[in-house]
Amino acid sequence: MAQSAGSATALMAACVLRQGGLLIVQMVKQVLKQARNSLFAAIALMKIKLKSSPSLVILTYHRILPGQSPLRQTEQPGMIATPEALDMHISLLKQLGAEFVSLDAWLDAQRQKKTLPRLAVAVTFDDGWQDNYEHAFPVLKKHKVPATIFLVSKRINTPWQFWPEQVLDLLISHAHHLDHDALQWLRPYLGDRPTSKQSASPYTILQADSVINRLKALDDHTIETNLERTRNELPALSQADLNARPLLNKQELDAMLASGLITFGAHTRHHYRLNHLGNPSDLENEIAGSRTDLEELDLKPVNIFCYPNGDITGKGEQLVQSHFIAACTTERGWNKTPINPFSLRRFNFHDGNGSTPLSFLASLGRP
Repeated sequence: MAQSAGSATALMAACVLRQGGLLIVQMVKQVLKQARNSLFAAIALMKIKLKSSPSLVILTYHRILPGQSPLRQTEQPGMIATPEALDMHISLLKQLGAEFVSLDAWLDAQRQKKTLPRLAVAVTFDDGWQDNYEHAFPVLKKHKVPATIFLVSKRINTPWQFWPEQVLDLLISHAHHLDHDALQWLRPYLGDRPTSKQSASPYTILQADSVINRLKALDDHTIETNLERTRNELPALSQADLNARPLLNKQELDAMLASGLITFGAHTRHHYRLNHLGNPSDLENEIAGSRTDLEELDLKPVNIFCYPNGDITGKGEQLVQSHFIAACTTERGWNKTPINPFSLRRFNFHDGNGSTPLSFLASLGRP
């Protein structure tokens, strides 16, 4: 009996030591992360204060959602920032002497060889989410900061939801359907999780995000076709909130344009990744067609293109250069003058790298 009690005590002690060890490891990781952030933030501050030649920093956002918004439950973590974070980013850079500029106006000034600000900052939003109007636009108006929103032209005025959000909703809200034959196409991309009825519990947001990344091996049209077929065979997946409209409508676009703060750029017609479009006519349709669509909606000027997912092809680059005056990439970094207008670098911000002044500055200082 004494031996059993001793064994139990030893087991408990081992568990306590193991938990203590894990806690120490987590604390060390946190300290190292803080140290790295402090170093990169210091680098950013030195760049801001010591830079003599004109530079352009482009801040990029996708969705601006309050911290308690239910829409966060089915969105990729790297896609969301809060209105408070956007407000903080603008306030901090203004305090550091940055001049916020319209990307169109800055590019025009560079072309005309006019004097450029020592540190210019441009704000951009990708995809044209409705929350850009509801939650970001008030912040921009408060600070009188201009911005460019890159629109997916054929999705305006529609209830369309991009395929990553459709898949996230499926895995998080409808995982109990994963054993259905209509979802056989998805199973190779689910990873190690079993899909039997007994274990089809909802995915966590990080697990679902991993599935999204694996699905990018397929072209967008194939994914959308499979999702449409799935919704037809599983009507429960189409029972979305009819009051929820993910993307901007024409009335909201007109209101932002009329403010004089917002200009619009092209982000293709359907948000198809260009490196998955082998047919030259498809590339022309997505690239040139998107500008035509936006101009027909009187959202002019439409001078700048933005590559979906940052994917670029040689033919796609040629088409962009023949129809636009500039293009934004997903490459991270500062734009040093003279700048190639078709290779504009940007810093993409979200909760994970921009929720505090330290993490925001550290993101600007990372190589």
